Amino acid sequence: MRLPERRMSAVKVEMTGTVQTIRLDRPDVLNALNPEAYDQLAEAIRMAEDEAVRAVVLTGTGRGFCSGHDLSDANDDDPAAGLPEVNATMRAIRALRKPVIAAINGVAAGGGMSLALCCDVKLMARSARLVPAFLDLGLVPDMGASWLVANALGYGRALEWLVSGEALDAETALEWGLVNVLVDDGELREAAQRKADELAAGPTLAIGLTKQLLSTALSASFEDTMEWEARFQQIVGRSADYAESLAAFRDRRKPKFQGK
Repeated sequence: MRLPERRMSAVKVEMTGTVQTIRLDRPDVLNALNPEAYDQLAEAIRMAEDEAVRAVVLTGTGRGFCSGHDLSDANDDDPAAGLPEVNATMRAIRALRKPVIAAINGVAAGGGMSLALCCDVKLMARSARLVPAFLDLGLVPDMGASWLVANALGYGRALEWLVSGEALDAETALEWGLVNVLVDDGELREAAQRKADELAAGPTLAIGLTKQLLSTALSASFEDTMEWEARFQQIVGRSADYAESLAAFRDRRKPKFQGK
């Protein structure tokens, strides 16, 4: 099955082989997220659940990845309005049983930073910046930023950075472990596609379950984690990918995984 390309007003969805690219498409406001953009992002993530999609790339159009919540649409009385729906989308990204790659092409600020860090693999352009622009507005981190940053940096450094609101350059983001790879600006799109193709060719069922295991392990005991591993091992042990890996081993060839 081949999924059609789809261009909504704020989000563009493209397919290249088995890789779906979700492109935030409001470049005039550095891809800031308004209610329409949030709804369309949620729809794009639902589209990614199709078995034809083996990996996802999330990026932005123009010179920004995402500048966070669109303040022109802010609720003056309740800045948390709409967060339950937004947080559901963030959970869907984490729960998606296939790899999600962030191609951070420019500034990722506030909720846009949360969105980037929520992805499984983060490729960052050398000129891009991560900006925790929450406390500058008198707000606290949201869209999972406090959890994502604290788990990456530890309490002390996470608090210092989030309170400062300072932009973090790409080199420091890599050094701190917030992102995985730095890429020259003009090569980011191709690098993200290569990484997505590489992951899409792998056992994506097992990759998706490994995502779930790691998320569970961050708050579970050693014993409970081993129980989850055993349950998931039973699932993948009955998969076509596992059967293919055994056949490939016997035939002395590379396996051709299907994510099933």
